[in-house]
Amino acid sequence: MHLSHRTDQTEAIADWICVEILPYERNARRWLERTRLPVESDDVIQEAYARIAAMDSLSHIRSGRAYFLTTVRNIALQHLRRSKVVRMESFADIPAALLLDDGPGPEAITEGKREIEQLLLSLPERCQAIFRLCRLEGYTQRETSELLGISENVVEKQIARAMEVLTTSFGRERMSR
Repeated sequence: MHLSHRTDQTEAIADWICVEILPYERNARRWLERTRLPVESDDVIQEAYARIAAMDSLSHIRSGRAYFLTTVRNIALQHLRRSKVVRMESFADIPAALLLDDGPGPEAITEGKREIEQLLLSLPERCQAIFRLCRLEGYTQRETSELLGISENVVEKQIARAMEVLTTSFGRERMSR
């Protein structure tokens, strides 16, 4: 009885794959070709099918197309991470959101924030307030100008001034290390 239930479920998953996934295999292959990742598209597609077929339930999947394409993308990126040699041209066509986060670690982020805070404190008070409102708290230039009772032009110029000071000073401090 247990085996019969498993067979029915396997057949239901196979049917679902035929209806919800198979029509989008071509899209996935085209995406893999466009990215020019050094991966075997047949292997990636096969692994995506195998992962989906091995699932116990598909009830959490809202869109078979989206799930399949996301699975293909994730598998391709896993293959890329595992490969020992990666052509640099491969990265040119990959959207930044798909690449691994190779950013600074928590310590570097904390130190950077501390340095930026020190640089902010060196700005004139009004410039500092405008920068904090627009860049750190998310107010628009118009909202900031209304809040502080100044023109949008002044807000724009003060933000530019703050950015110039921050980028120049921050870069100089980093270079002197």
